Amino acid sequence: MKLLSGPTSPFARKCRIVAIEKSVTLEEIGTNPFESTELPGINPLKMIPVLILDDGTTMYDSDVICRYLDQAGEGPSLFPKADRWAWMTRATLGHGLADASVALQLQKVLPESDQSAPLMDKMRARMARITAGLEADFAGLEAAPMRMDVICAVMGLGHVELRHGDTWRADHPMLAAWYLGQLEHPSFKATIPVG
Repeated sequence: MKLLSGPTSPFARKCRIVAIEKSVTLEEIGTNPFESTELPGINPLKMIPVLILDDGTTMYDSDVICRYLDQAGEGPSLFPKADRWAWMTRATLGHGLADASVALQLQKVLPESDQSAPLMDKMRARMARITAGLEADFAGLEAAPMRMDVICAVMGLGHVELRHGDTWRADHPMLAAWYLGQLEHPSFKATIPVG
């Protein structure tokens, strides 16, 4: 299997983490969604990640890919039925944090005259609400086994730190301590984004 990926994409990172956790071997193909002329023919959304199976079947959207890898791999499911509404809600927060972080970063790289200050403020406010929400539901994360809510929270916080710094930690000490501890986990450590 091949994964069209990028070194700083939080959503590609999520797929790589699941692959490691489930002992699935992926051939990663670095793909710049802004420059690739092949990507639109593979994924009409023109976004990464994309999973290409050995028979040529393609899957896109990180949630779809992660569910496929979870079923294709070994070990306990990262999508367990137990407590699923609570963990799925936390996973949505982590995913939304990554979404907001990416949206803010895309604004920051534009020429200043093309940036939207209201949109940037909106994304910053969303990120602040999400980190506060994760801190408020910290007990659920702290007690969780390796599961998609844990993966999505680490993925989202990792992208925030990569692109916007770690100032969120001061206001969310329990979440920050949990996050730093999680970074010692092999699949998280192996996929820390560099950019």
